[in-house]
Amino acid sequence: MYFLATKPKSPSGIFNSVKNSILEIKAETENVGESYGSAVIISEDGTIITNAHVVTYKQLGESHVFDNISVRFIDEESFRKVNIIKYDIDLDIAILKIECDRNLSPIKFGDDSKLKHGDSVYAIGNMSNYGISITSGIVSIPHINVSYEDKIRNVIQCDITISDGNSGGALVDQNGKLLGLTTFRLKDKSNNVIYGISYSIPAGTIMEYIKN
Repeated sequence: MYFLATKPKSPSGIFNSVKNSILEIKAETENVGESYGSAVIISEDGTIITNAHVVTYKQLGESHVFDNISVRFIDEESFRKVNIIKYDIDLDIAILKIECDRNLSPIKFGDDSKLKHGDSVYAIGNMSNYGISITSGIVSIPHINVSYEDKIRNVIQCDITISDGNSGGALVDQNGKLLGLTTFRLKDKSNNVIYGISYSIPAGTIMEYIKN
């Protein structure tokens, strides 16, 4: 018996298949300011994931949750309020919940443990706060420990271009399955962003956090 391999989708096909699973996110607190980024729907019950640094801010060395957190679907103009369930600063993961009057399209999880050097990947998120968009690249290193903000993080290294608004967005494979959350870039000694290198939290790490 022969099984046909799943044919990879085109970049436009990937975007169209997951665009309703990706949200713009806005977080704000009076006298502190506003943060924006991306979020990913992972369950029909309204469970959403993003980066902890998107929904929290630091003041006097302590982390605080923004007072108002809201999200927007790609086909909407107005934002919808969401509630934060839990977050972990060290893992940089936050779990949110939305009560929604529309059918939700949760993203499907992929298997990041099977990633190989050179695999094609795509980042989908609120790039530079201009709306949901897609960029493409390859996996530079499937799993690597990187020091970032005084913490060692196990992440996926890619050559994809991302911006601040991509934080909390989706890193997906050629079938639109979630491999990780796009999270951070590194800077050089002059504090300039190093382009062509980006890092994502692996899907396996996210799933473990959700279950605990």
